[in-house]
Amino acid sequence: MRQSSKATKETIAHAYESSQFNEVLDEVLHPGGLELTARVAEVAEISSESQVLDISSGRGTTSCFLAQQFGCHVTGIDISPLSTSLAHHKADVQNLSAFIEFLAADAETIPFTDCSFDVIISECSFSLQLNKQRGAGEIARVLKPGGRFVLTDVLLKSNLSQELKTDLTFSCCFSGAETKDGYLKLLTDAGLEAICFEDHSKAMKKITYQVITGYGSLSAFWEQFGSKNDSCCLVSGDTSGSRKLWLRMFQEGKPGYGLLAFNKPR
Repeated sequence: MRQSSKATKETIAHAYESSQFNEVLDEVLHPGGLELTARVAEVAEISSESQVLDISSGRGTTSCFLAQQFGCHVTGIDISPLSTSLAHHKADVQNLSAFIEFLAADAETIPFTDCSFDVIISECSFSLQLNKQRGAGEIARVLKPGGRFVLTDVLLKSNLSQELKTDLTFSCCFSGAETKDGYLKLLTDAGLEAICFEDHSKAMKKITYQVITGYGSLSAFWEQFGSKNDSCCLVSGDTSGSRKLWLRMFQEGKPGYGLLAFNKPR
């Protein structure tokens, strides 16, 4: 039986709060690291005048990077109050509080008025939204006319079967991912115009290696997340079952990683 929407979101938040997971990836929880974030900023045309929304800002690494590099004002939202608190601390330590604010908020109900931001970015988090149509609509709503939305996320080569989606306990960065066409439809249906696509699948292989190295083995990673109720992508309490689901996801979806950019028409 699937979890309720609220419980699912809490489970995802707890998974990404893991201290070891953050330490292994140096608190940059997306393929490509800050190098790809810099590319996102370039495509988004961020400047010192930009008002930027960082969706699922986690512990604030991307937000702080953008504020340091461009002197722009960044607002980070994340569903985890713990991660948000740690992000506040990071900004304070780096003397960036004047440029950054963080809020614990759900990306499916963004707590800002229409047309508030010049740029919105989402790094490996749109796939985690349970109601992507609503999330896409919220992005389009709070983006200014002429503004830009840049998404980097897991990209499926083929759609997952309904049987596999049913077997998975809840959506995650893999099971919740879309094909390129799937992302394009969600965002264009929300009223945005697609302007750019880049394939960054090599970054997916690199982060997988980082995780395996950081945990000693893939089995150790599965045991860390698969044996607890706060796991993401895995069958709670069933490491063997989790392995099988992961294998099925990779066989069916053949996931890679991509960057997609959109404009909001004036």
